[in-house]
Amino acid sequence: MRWILIILVGSLLLGCDDGKDFSKDYKTRRILDSLFRKERVVLDSELAVQCSIFTAQRIDGMVDSILVVRRQEVEDILRREALENAENK
Repeated sequence: MRWILIILVGSLLLGCDDGKDFSKDYKTRRILDSLFRKERVVLDSELAVQCSIFTAQRIDGMVDSILVVRRQEVEDILRREALENAENK
């Protein structure tokens, strides 16, 4: 029983920190805010580039898909007209 108490008290002492709350430290917050602002500028520009690339790829894919469908429709119309002309002769 004594060993359990010693282990419990020892773990409580080792688990404690110095009690300093960095979220309330003005200097730390100021440094983190400035780092965040600098990185955000870089990330915003990278995100804009990635977004424009993604949009261009999606639009190209959609246009290609529409062109394939339209070409198929034109071919179907030409086949039908060829069959109708062959039947009328």
